[in-house]
Amino acid sequence: MMSLRRVVMVLACTVVVTGASVAQVETNLGVSKSGASSAAYYFISKPGEITMSINLWGYVRNPGRYEVPISTDVVQLLSYAGGPLAEADLGAVKISRVVRRDDGIRTVEFVVNLRHLDKLDDKARGLEPGDTIFVDSPSFVWRDVFNILTTVAIILASIANAVIATRGM
Repeated sequence: MMSLRRVVMVLACTVVVTGASVAQVETNLGVSKSGASSAAYYFISKPGEITMSINLWGYVRNPGRYEVPISTDVVQLLSYAGGPLAEADLGAVKISRVVRRDDGIRTVEFVVNLRHLDKLDDKARGLEPGDTIFVDSPSFVWRDVFNILTTVAIILASIANAVIATRGM
């Protein structure tokens, strides 16, 4: 009976430790378990200036909804947000735009490479009211791989401890 209790304790510890690892991964990705968001509303303009609302999501220092002058481009918006994080993929910044035409409403998405600012035309730099900017990270990030490997190692060590504990009966 004592061994069964030990096995249950080891598995319970595994769940707690693994949960902490998952929470750490979610925190690194900017996800909060409590449902609270680090995003906010930012108003950046001078009195009397015509503004537009833009959403900025992803790997930037201050994601959120920005009320900015209509002359703001994507580079200026990223600057207002405190710049991209180290994990940000500036070679594939996505801009999602709602386009209204006679035949209906549709969403247009295009990708902008901000690594080569000298090659951007005005259309690629420019923003329109209601745009949503996504600054993603490369799908392969060493930190994420390390977190997954750590979680797997903890689970395997717990299973090994459970096997050793049951054999010791």
